[in-house]
Amino acid sequence: MSPEKRRTRRCSLALLLVFSASLCLNAADPGLAAAKKAPARPPVSADQKAKDTEMAADLAKERKIGERAVAEIEKNWPLSADPIVLARLQMILNRLEPHMERRIPYELRVVKTEALNAFCLPGGFIFFTSGLLDLLRTDSEIAAVMAHEMIHADRKHGLKMAAEANKISLAALAVILLSGGATAPIVLAQVAQVTITNAYTMEFEKEADSKGLDALIASGYSPSGMITLMERFMNEELKQPIRDYGIYMDHPESEERLRTALQKLKSLNIEVQRKYPLAVLRTAFRETADRLELTVDERPVWGGKRKLEVRKALEETRAVLDSDFQMELAPYDLRLEGDALYIGNRLLARKRADMDAPSVLRERLLAALDRARRQHPIAKYFQ
Repeated sequence: MSPEKRRTRRCSLALLLVFSASLCLNAADPGLAAAKKAPARPPVSADQKAKDTEMAADLAKERKIGERAVAEIEKNWPLSADPIVLARLQMILNRLEPHMERRIPYELRVVKTEALNAFCLPGGFIFFTSGLLDLLRTDSEIAAVMAHEMIHADRKHGLKMAAEANKISLAALAVILLSGGATAPIVLAQVAQVTITNAYTMEFEKEADSKGLDALIASGYSPSGMITLMERFMNEELKQPIRDYGIYMDHPESEERLRTALQKLKSLNIEVQRKYPLAVLRTAFRETADRLELTVDERPVWGGKRKLEVRKALEETRAVLDSDFQMELAPYDLRLEGDALYIGNRLLARKRADMDAPSVLRERLLAALDRARRQHPIAKYFQ
């Protein structure tokens, strides 16, 4: 391992050790809006009011607990203030937030380190490392991480584990953490350790996977992002088997969690389409003085003379590729029948004057598939 990678791992461990030690309607016309009577709402019962008050009080306590942890992290670790990165994360958060059970006022921070990690402290303080953001390719993969971590906070997983470890109730745990007594730093360090190292139980990890997947689907992100995310971390574990603190620490249950996520998508009749979260097999047009070409990942796959008929044929082929040309496509599903090329049961291309032969298109598409799969080799594409 290079000195730089050793420093990165030491930094990741140092983050945990230093932290634990330091803890020992129409807005333009209001008159018109007022004139439109909203449907009458049923009166809120006394029991519901009491429940809402209790939930608000609990959340306020969680925020105070989280704020103490955040203060220590910000004191001992450099944060990024890149407005572009933070705006991107905020956009993703805004889409996911309505699909959580509780209305937690989430906040985002980015820690400047090459370590691969993300976590959400009690009260909704979400942290990403810059190293993890560099690894993830698309908003769908970032959203998969964020949704997973938000569920941990939404369902109080870190606090529940600390309460269980100390054989006390959640209410008693909050009293200890907010009392400022001698045991408060120790218990807070327990909460932080579980959260920062993602050392949750298998039950909590499965819940975060399942409910996080629901949030991805509901918010319009590709649910395949959860699949490619798990596969990417498994691949990182194979490349660098030394266990690291953080989101991709070596879980022996990784394959089981992946199978469970795949089974859930199957039960929902959602096909796994990895090309979207991986940002591969992207089509485009390329034009020269006398030739039009269709490209996949910036490499030409089919083309012909610069003529209106050729452009129309390329546009029709591109539309089929965008919808049906997936990384999960078996080679035999891209087949030649006479002068025509089919993808599954759809016509992809037909022999035309002034254009490359469909056999050329097939050969180049298979090469494009091979290149894309080599970028993400751990997936089992033909399950």
